[in-house]
Amino acid sequence: HAEVFFKEEFSDDNWSDRWITSKHKDDYGKFELSHGKFFGDKIRDQGLKTSQDARFYAISAKFPKKFSNKGKPLVVQFTVKHEQNIDCGGGYLKLMASDINQEDFHGETPYHVMFG
Repeated sequence: HAEVFFKEEFSDDNWSDRWITSKHKDDYGKFELSHGKFFGDKIRDQGLKTSQDARFYAISAKFPKKFSNKGKPLVVQFTVKHEQNIDCGGGYLKLMASDINQEDFHGETPYHVMFG
C-alpha cells in the first residue's frame, strides 16, 4: 500500500487558496481553471491552463504535511495536456523545500527534483 502525500483534482473553487501564483516578476502569465477543448468529464478533467502566449509562468502548492521518503521509493505522477503547439517552451515540475516563499518562486529557486 502506498501513502499519498499530495493529490490535486481542481474539483472545487478553493484551488486558488492552495496554489500560489508567484509575484517575483510582474509579467508572469495568468493561470485559469479549464477542462480544455477535449475532455471526458467536465469536472473530473479540470486543470490549470496557461492563458497567454509567450509568457513565463510560476505557481506552486505545498504538500499538506512534511514527509520523508528515506529508504522508500517516491513516485510522482502528473498529467499534461498540450492543446496548442509549443514553439519555444516547456513545462516543468519541481519539488522544493517546504520553507520556500511561494510568492517569490522563480526559475532560480532551489529545488530537490525537477522534471518535465
